[in-house]
Amino acid sequence: MRLHHFTVAVGILALLITGAALQAQSISMSYVTVGNPGNAADPATGGTYGSVSFTYDIGEYDVTDSQYCTFLNDVDPTGANTLALYSPGGDSEYGISLNSEAADGLKYSVINGYANMPVVDVNLWDTLRFVNWMNNGEGDASTETGAYTLTGGNTDGYGMPSNADSLLANPQPNAGATVWLPNENEWYKAAYYDPLLNGTGGYYAYATQSDTLPGNVVGNGANEANYYNGIYSVTQSSTYNGSQNYLTAVGSLTDSASYYGTFDQSGDVFNWIDTIVDSDDPVLRGGAWGLGSGYLSSSDRYVGGAPPGAQFDVIGFRVATIPEPNSTMLILATATGLALMRRKLSKL
Repeated sequence: MRLHHFTVAVGILALLITGAALQAQSISMSYVTVGNPGNAADPATGGTYGSVSFTYDIGEYDVTDSQYCTFLNDVDPTGANTLALYSPGGDSEYGISLNSEAADGLKYSVINGYANMPVVDVNLWDTLRFVNWMNNGEGDASTETGAYTLTGGNTDGYGMPSNADSLLANPQPNAGATVWLPNENEWYKAAYYDPLLNGTGGYYAYATQSDTLPGNVVGNGANEANYYNGIYSVTQSSTYNGSQNYLTAVGSLTDSASYYGTFDQSGDVFNWIDTIVDSDDPVLRGGAWGLGSGYLSSSDRYVGGAPPGAQFDVIGFRVATIPEPNSTMLILATATGLALMRRKLSKL
């Protein structure tokens, strides 16, 4: 695990190339490195998913309410919400509230107890704008350029840009992007791959380093996940309570990480990824707190249940970035070569 400010990759590169000064950032992201480049794809998928030709970092955890709230206050300090980055109907359920009477830059706040919960009620457009913000760095609150180029603002009330069709047809990030929404292969490898499995490398069925269905007890037990198996993980009750929060704080299942050290890639919330099917159906991966065990496994590829503008309490996201550099040469090589290395499969 590494905890560092989100502009390390872009900020150091800017300093080297332009002489720009670095400033401390207001959020930190914890990343793990996914190495073993050039691994074979998972034979269980017909050799389709899991192969990645380069080393990258991915969020150890899902993006949290606290991190997303900081984003909202930076890019929407007046609370106008013109890009529909915030869903006002879900404030009490989803962890962030909006107070129009608060000072500019403080309109959004995290509800008590939700700071480390995965942010939900975000759609695909929200996630692209979030990673754009992360790319752009201190003092730049723009959301429409960066890793992805969005044009035309909010055309449908849910944040859809006017170039949505082209983004969905070819969602790979712009050349030089240093933070992005992981594609299916990147997400899949981080969740299920183990380079030591069977001596030659292989894939687990679950993102808990197991081929056995996880339990659903929150705590430090091995092979546990937040999902519904007749009882809800958080309450250990079969009865649903509409006022109960069923999310678990990121990393709560402390001994149920993937091989690379990510948490909650099986359970808690589905993740948006930037792989699209038939130019209009985003792929979701990972399962969620209110759904059954079938959604947790590597064999489940959830398509068609959530259009790009959907905002549900079972969907969040995590981000990917270039590895933290060890030297100036590595920074420059990574920045110039990432687009060439990262051949993304955007239509399957």
